[in-house]
Amino acid sequence: MCYHLSFSSDIASIYELLPDLDTTSLDIPFHPTYHMVGQAYPKWPVVTSEGGRLQLKQFEWGVIAPYMKAENLRKERNWMLNIRSERVLGDRNSYWHRIRQNRCLVPATGFYEFRDVGWKKKVPYYIRLKHRPVFLLPGLFNYSHVPNVHGELPGTFAILIRNANEVMRKIHNSGDNPFRMPLMLPPELEKEWLNPALTDLDLQRIISYEMPPDALEYWPVKSLYRTDPYSEAVMAPEMYEGLPAL
Repeated sequence: MCYHLSFSSDIASIYELLPDLDTTSLDIPFHPTYHMVGQAYPKWPVVTSEGGRLQLKQFEWGVIAPYMKAENLRKERNWMLNIRSERVLGDRNSYWHRIRQNRCLVPATGFYEFRDVGWKKKVPYYIRLKHRPVFLLPGLFNYSHVPNVHGELPGTFAILIRNANEVMRKIHNSGDNPFRMPLMLPPELEKEWLNPALTDLDLQRIISYEMPPDALEYWPVKSLYRTDPYSEAVMAPEMYEGLPAL
Protein backbone atom coordinates (compact mmCIF):
# COMPACT_ATOMS: atom_id res chain seq x y z
CA MET A 1 0.00 0.00 0.00
CA CYS A 2 1.12 3.59 -0.45
CA TYR A 3 0.92 5.69 2.72
CA HIS A 4 3.96 7.96 2.29
CA LEU A 5 4.00 10.71 -0.34
CA SER A 6 6.34 13.50 -1.35
CA PHE A 7 5.52 16.70 -3.21
CA SER A 8 8.67 18.77 -2.91
CA SER A 9 7.79 21.16 -5.72
CA ASP A 10 5.52 24.20 -5.68
CA ILE A 11 1.96 24.80 -6.85
CA ALA A 12 3.17 26.52 -10.04
CA SER A 13 4.64 23.21 -11.27
CA ILE A 14 1.13 21.72 -11.43
CA TYR A 15 0.05 24.51 -13.76
CA GLU A 16 3.02 23.72 -16.01
CA LEU A 17 1.68 20.17 -16.39
CA LEU A 18 -1.95 21.26 -16.79
CA PRO A 19 -2.08 24.70 -18.46
CA ASP A 20 -5.91 24.55 -18.59
CA LEU A 21 -6.17 24.72 -14.80
CA ASP A 22 -8.35 27.49 -13.41
CA THR A 23 -5.82 30.11 -12.31
CA THR A 24 -7.96 31.34 -9.41
CA SER A 25 -6.38 28.61 -7.25
CA LEU A 26 -2.78 29.57 -7.90
CA ASP A 27 -2.48 30.95 -4.39
CA ILE A 28 -3.57 27.72 -2.68
CA PRO A 29 -1.57 27.47 0.58
CA PHE A 30 0.95 24.64 0.34
CA HIS A 31 4.61 24.30 1.28
CA PRO A 32 6.93 21.88 -0.53
CA THR A 33 6.62 18.65 1.43
CA TYR A 34 9.30 15.95 1.37
CA HIS A 35 7.44 13.36 3.42
CA MET A 36 3.85 13.12 4.53
CA VAL A 37 2.17 10.06 5.98
CA GLY A 38 -1.40 9.28 4.98
CA GLN A 39 -2.55 8.39 8.48
CA ALA A 40 -2.13 12.05 9.42
CA TYR A 41 -4.92 12.79 6.91
CA PRO A 42 -3.02 15.81 5.57
CA LYS A 43 -4.38 18.49 3.27
CA TRP A 44 -2.96 18.04 -0.23
CA PRO A 45 -3.34 19.81 -3.58
CA VAL A 46 -5.69 17.83 -5.81
CA VAL A 47 -6.88 18.46 -9.38
CA THR A 48 -10.53 17.79 -10.24
CA SER A 49 -12.73 18.38 -13.26
CA GLU A 50 -15.90 19.96 -11.91
CA GLY A 51 -18.29 22.37 -13.53
CA GLY A 52 -16.67 21.85 -16.92
CA ARG A 53 -13.23 23.11 -15.88
CA LEU A 54 -10.07 21.85 -14.26
CA GLN A 55 -9.72 23.08 -10.72
CA LEU A 56 -6.97 22.86 -8.15
CA LYS A 57 -8.29 22.33 -4.65
CA GLN A 58 -6.94 21.36 -1.26
CA PHE A 59 -8.46 18.08 -0.10
CA GLU A 60 -7.74 15.78 2.85
CA TRP A 61 -6.04 12.46 2.15
CA GLY A 62 -8.36 9.69 3.35
CA VAL A 63 -11.89 9.42 1.99
CA ILE A 64 -14.79 9.90 4.40
CA ALA A 65 -17.60 7.75 3.02
CA PRO A 66 -21.29 8.50 3.76
CA TYR A 67 -21.67 5.35 5.86
CA MET A 68 -18.99 6.42 8.35
CA LYS A 69 -19.95 7.79 11.74
CA ALA A 70 -18.31 10.92 13.04
CA GLU A 71 -17.08 9.29 16.24
CA ASN A 72 -15.24 6.55 14.29
CA LEU A 73 -13.71 8.61 11.50
CA ARG A 74 -10.04 8.38 12.46
CA LYS A 75 -10.20 4.60 12.63
CA GLU A 76 -12.42 3.94 9.61
CA ARG A 77 -10.82 6.30 7.12
CA ASN A 78 -7.46 4.67 7.75
CA TRP A 79 -8.66 2.04 5.25
CA MET A 80 -9.66 4.73 2.75
CA LEU A 81 -6.24 6.13 1.86
CA ASN A 82 -5.66 3.75 -1.04
CA ILE A 83 -7.97 2.17 -3.62
CA ARG A 84 -7.28 -1.23 -5.07
CA SER A 85 -7.67 -0.46 -8.75
CA GLU A 86 -9.34 -3.81 -9.36
CA ARG A 87 -12.28 -2.76 -7.21
CA VAL A 88 -13.17 0.36 -9.18
CA LEU A 89 -14.72 -1.72 -11.95
CA GLY A 90 -14.49 -5.30 -10.70
CA ASP A 91 -16.51 -4.89 -7.50
CA ARG A 92 -19.89 -3.31 -8.24
CA ASN A 93 -20.78 -3.36 -4.54
CA SER A 94 -17.77 -1.29 -3.54
CA TYR A 95 -17.94 2.37 -2.67
CA TRP A 96 -15.14 2.98 -5.19
CA HIS A 97 -17.30 1.67 -8.00
CA ARG A 98 -20.10 4.02 -7.01
CA ILE A 99 -17.87 7.12 -7.09
CA ARG A 100 -15.75 6.14 -10.11
CA GLN A 101 -16.90 9.31 -11.90
CA ASN A 102 -15.34 11.43 -9.11
CA ARG A 103 -11.85 11.26 -10.54
CA CYS A 104 -8.92 13.42 -9.49
CA LEU A 105 -5.17 13.75 -9.91
CA VAL A 106 -2.82 13.92 -6.94
CA PRO A 107 0.49 15.76 -7.57
CA ALA A 108 3.63 14.04 -6.31
CA THR A 109 7.37 14.10 -6.76
CA GLY A 110 7.86 10.65 -5.25
CA PHE A 111 6.75 8.18 -2.62
CA TYR A 112 8.25 5.87 0.00
CA GLU A 113 7.95 2.15 0.48
CA PHE A 114 9.53 -0.40 2.83
CA ARG A 115 11.65 -3.42 1.90
CA ASP A 116 12.01 -6.51 4.07
CA VAL A 117 15.54 -7.94 3.94
CA GLY A 118 15.24 -10.10 7.04
CA TRP A 119 16.53 -7.46 9.45
CA LYS A 120 14.79 -6.32 12.62
CA LYS A 121 13.47 -3.27 10.79
CA LYS A 122 12.46 -2.85 7.17
CA VAL A 123 14.49 -0.54 4.96
CA PRO A 124 12.63 2.52 3.63
CA TYR A 125 13.12 3.48 -0.02
CA TYR A 126 12.34 6.66 -1.89
CA ILE A 127 10.93 6.07 -5.38
CA ARG A 128 10.32 8.55 -8.16
CA LEU A 129 10.11 8.80 -11.96
CA LYS A 130 13.47 9.23 -13.70
CA HIS A 131 12.52 11.89 -16.20
CA ARG A 132 9.52 13.63 -14.64
CA PRO A 133 10.20 15.78 -11.57
CA VAL A 134 6.45 16.10 -10.93
CA PHE A 135 3.80 13.53 -11.83
CA LEU A 136 0.09 13.08 -11.14
CA LEU A 137 -1.34 10.02 -9.41
CA PRO A 138 -4.92 9.05 -10.33
CA GLY A 139 -7.40 9.02 -7.48
CA LEU A 140 -11.05 9.29 -6.53
CA PHE A 141 -12.64 11.91 -4.29
CA ASN A 142 -15.81 12.84 -2.45
CA TYR A 143 -17.04 15.56 -0.13
CA SER A 144 -17.39 14.54 3.49
CA HIS A 145 -20.81 14.51 5.14
CA VAL A 146 -19.11 15.38 8.44
CA PRO A 147 -18.31 19.09 8.90
CA ASN A 148 -14.81 20.09 9.93
CA VAL A 149 -14.00 22.54 12.75
CA HIS A 150 -14.91 25.41 10.43
CA GLY A 151 -18.33 23.98 9.66
CA GLU A 152 -17.29 23.09 6.11
CA LEU A 153 -17.73 19.75 4.32
CA PRO A 154 -14.15 19.02 3.26
CA GLY A 155 -13.12 17.31 0.07
CA THR A 156 -11.38 13.97 0.66
CA PHE A 157 -9.42 11.70 -1.69
CA ALA A 158 -7.68 8.36 -2.06
CA ILE A 159 -5.08 7.20 -4.60
CA LEU A 160 -5.28 4.11 -6.79
CA ILE A 161 -2.84 1.26 -6.29
CA ARG A 162 -2.20 -1.75 -8.51
CA ASN A 163 -0.08 -4.89 -8.70
CA ALA A 164 3.59 -3.93 -8.48
CA ASN A 165 5.94 -4.04 -11.42
CA GLU A 166 9.15 -6.07 -11.26
CA VAL A 167 11.15 -3.48 -9.31
CA MET A 168 8.40 -2.57 -6.86
CA ARG A 169 7.76 -6.26 -6.11
CA LYS A 170 11.32 -6.43 -4.79
CA ILE A 171 10.95 -3.31 -2.66
CA HIS A 172 7.40 -3.70 -1.33
CA ASN A 173 7.87 -7.40 -0.64
CA SER A 174 6.12 -8.02 2.70
CA GLY A 175 3.44 -6.84 5.10
CA ASP A 176 -0.33 -7.14 5.03
CA ASN A 177 -0.58 -5.97 1.41
CA PRO A 178 2.71 -6.73 -0.34
CA PHE A 179 3.55 -6.41 -4.02
CA ARG A 180 1.52 -3.25 -4.61
CA MET A 181 2.43 0.19 -5.95
CA PRO A 182 0.66 3.42 -6.86
CA LEU A 183 -0.95 3.49 -10.28
CA MET A 184 1.49 5.67 -12.20
CA LEU A 185 0.62 6.90 -15.69
CA PRO A 186 2.29 8.61 -18.65
CA PRO A 187 1.28 12.26 -19.17
CA GLU A 188 -1.37 11.54 -21.81
CA LEU A 189 -3.19 9.06 -19.56
CA GLU A 190 -2.97 11.38 -16.56
CA LYS A 191 -4.87 14.02 -18.50
CA GLU A 192 -7.32 11.50 -19.91
CA TRP A 193 -8.18 10.34 -16.38
CA LEU A 194 -10.06 13.60 -15.82
CA ASN A 195 -12.14 13.31 -19.00
CA PRO A 196 -15.76 13.13 -17.75
CA ALA A 197 -16.84 11.25 -20.88
CA LEU A 198 -14.76 8.13 -20.16
CA THR A 199 -16.59 4.82 -20.39
CA ASP A 200 -15.85 1.85 -18.15
CA LEU A 201 -13.84 0.37 -21.03
CA ASP A 202 -11.76 3.54 -21.12
CA LEU A 203 -11.25 3.37 -17.37
CA GLN A 204 -10.17 -0.26 -17.59
CA ARG A 205 -7.60 0.61 -20.26
CA ILE A 206 -6.11 3.33 -18.06
CA ILE A 207 -6.22 1.29 -14.85
CA SER A 208 -4.45 -1.60 -16.61
CA TYR A 209 -1.38 0.47 -17.42
CA GLU A 210 1.84 -0.68 -15.74
CA MET A 211 4.73 1.74 -15.36
CA PRO A 212 7.88 0.06 -16.75
CA PRO A 213 10.49 -0.72 -14.08
CA ASP A 214 13.20 1.18 -15.96
CA ALA A 215 11.13 4.38 -15.70
CA LEU A 216 11.73 4.44 -11.93
CA GLU A 217 14.70 5.45 -9.85
CA TYR A 218 14.97 4.59 -6.17
CA TRP A 219 17.34 4.49 -3.24
CA PRO A 220 17.30 3.60 0.48
CA VAL A 221 16.78 6.40 2.99
CA LYS A 222 16.95 6.76 6.76
CA SER A 223 14.06 5.89 9.04
CA LEU A 224 10.85 7.77 8.28
CA TYR A 225 9.93 7.80 11.96
CA ARG A 226 9.47 11.33 13.35
CA THR A 227 10.88 13.04 10.28
CA ASP A 228 10.52 16.72 9.49
CA PRO A 229 8.09 16.70 6.54
CA TYR A 230 9.56 19.95 5.19
CA SER A 231 13.22 18.90 5.28
CA GLU A 232 14.92 17.62 2.16
CA ALA A 233 17.14 15.47 4.39
CA VAL A 234 14.40 12.83 4.66
CA MET A 235 14.94 11.75 1.05
CA ALA A 236 18.75 11.75 1.16
CA PRO A 237 20.34 8.43 0.13
CA GLU A 238 21.43 6.26 3.06
CA MET A 239 24.15 3.61 2.92
CA TYR A 240 23.20 0.42 4.80
CA GLU A 241 26.07 -1.97 5.43
CA GLY A 242 25.23 -5.41 4.09
CA LEU A 243 22.06 -4.35 2.29
CA PRO A 244 21.37 -6.96 -0.41
CA ALA A 245 21.11 -5.65 -3.95
CA LEU A 246 17.69 -5.63 -5.55
